Amino acid sequence: MYLIENEKLIKCKNSALTHWSKHNFIFDKFSSLVFQKVTELKNEFKNILIISGDYDEIILKITKLKFQNLFYYSQYRSFLENISLENKKVTKIFSSFENYPFNDNSFDLVICNFCFHNINKKMEYLKNLKKILTKNGLLICNYFGENSLIELKNSLIFADEKIYGGSFLRFPKLLKLVDFSQMLMQTGFKEVVTEKINYEIFYNDVLSILKDVRGMGESGFHSFNEKKIDIGYYKKLNEIYRKKYSDINSKLKVSCEIISSSSWKAEV
Repeated sequence: MYLIENEKLIKCKNSALTHWSKHNFIFDKFSSLVFQKVTELKNEFKNILIISGDYDEIILKITKLKFQNLFYYSQYRSFLENISLENKKVTKIFSSFENYPFNDNSFDLVICNFCFHNINKKMEYLKNLKKILTKNGLLICNYFGENSLIELKNSLIFADEKIYGGSFLRFPKLLKLVDFSQMLMQTGFKEVVTEKINYEIFYNDVLSILKDVRGMGESGFHSFNEKKIDIGYYKKLNEIYRKKYSDINSKLKVSCEIISSSSWKAEV
């Protein structure tokens, strides 16, 4: 079983902030969809918690809601130190995503934004999210789905086989939509609505793809330490990718699949 190396992930995220605005287009685009989803379900809250793998994209949208208190919770210190929030009702909290510093029944809205795919003990994590929600509290959860970067993953497998005679685990297995929905229901959430949002992005070459992955701080979950990747490997990887996944303009296609759900804590 592949386990997320959290220290490596944190290092990647903190480093990514340097050139964040050049690579944050997915987070920026999706934050508007999250805001729309929340406002359609409810438009006023008492206490809101945002647990997020983005920088300020989602919180700048959510501060437009009516609320009494909002908590921005991150394990990425550079994000917390550099984000500028003028709203005095917003509190920044630094802690590991998997070690909650919150009491039960504390929030009527929790937004878990682009961090769930990097959690190792997912069922336990959902149970803790349920605990900190108030009765009839709302959970919004978004994460990168199993088909994100599918073209890159497949091309790496083929490149490994061509060069090394076998493939290596370079990415963790991401959670399927149906499995995530079942986990939410098994945890005790009600009115679970889960959907896929798909984006297609096109690049000139593989190195540009990898640069964007690193620029989003999402390169900490895979390992290139199994076998050396040198210039020759990149050339073969680019060749394979272009042969299998290029469009009529010779651009390389990248799929980004986002799983987004809304669910409520059942009243007991």
